[in-house]
Amino acid sequence: MTRRLLFAAASLLIYAVIFCLSSLPPSQLPSGIPDVIPHVGEYALLAFFLVQVFPAPPRRRALATAFLLALLLGLLDECHQLSTPGRLFSWLDVLYDAIGALTGLAAFAWISRKRVIRRNTKDQETDLRDA
Repeated sequence: MTRRLLFAAASLLIYAVIFCLSSLPPSQLPSGIPDVIPHVGEYALLAFFLVQVFPAPPRRRALATAFLLALLLGLLDECHQLSTPGRLFSWLDVLYDAIGALTGLAAFAWISRKRVIRRNTKDQETDLRDA
């Protein structure tokens, strides 16, 4: 399996978990946890893996596409909750999902930048040794 396929599978698995959690009535969800925490966490993880499904160059397009896709999935999830007794559609939850997606994409961009810097430093050290 290619890396992109593995990231796609991980993204689908994460969204399946989100979908299953959205299918639970409020009485079966943990209480006392602010709503923002699970939404930001779930969508940060989803976006982090989702962006890696797309080809690297151009990276900005991949980041934008992953964000829009995560946002669409958040909207679909909120619509799905309408079929679960006791659950509602909430624009605030969509906002939390968007913040989570941006957080996951920022983490991905930061890690990617660190890898590039590390790789460039290694290449420069190799060039110096070879000179």
